[in-house]
Amino acid sequence: MKHVAAALVFVVGVVVVRAQLQPPEPQPVPAVAVEPEEDTAVARGKFLYERWGCAMCHSDDGTGGVDNLNAETEGKIPGVHRVAEGYTEDELVRLVTTGTAFIGRADEAGPVPPYRMPGWGDRLTEAEIRDVVAYLMSLFPESERDVWR
Repeated sequence: MKHVAAALVFVVGVVVVRAQLQPPEPQPVPAVAVEPEEDTAVARGKFLYERWGCAMCHSDDGTGGVDNLNAETEGKIPGVHRVAEGYTEDELVRLVTTGTAFIGRADEAGPVPPYRMPGWGDRLTEAEIRDVVAYLMSLFPESERDVWR
């Protein structure tokens, strides 16, 4: 009986730890977002970035830095302020639409990183995703745009 109780405590502990490692489903964050004054793709994209809580992982200014235990990205969720360096707009649309199913581990023997980029294709229209992409592309530092374009 003692072994059964110990096994039950172990199983419950594993279930609780696994539940804590699973990121919650994305939900809108209405208190943060402010309706855009301008009707531009960048303004609409910024509104959606705030409304859907993207800043919770990627930060308000897009520089990232939220801990993601054992992630190959230095244990942090990467910033999005420099996506224009490595992605075309169409590539970024695909990434935002489908998300990232797998995040590599910094240490293969360590735990699976708990956070990954969810896909937004089932929550946002293609036009909304393109607006978010326009906003993300706009975050690239102005002083470096000529170098990369």
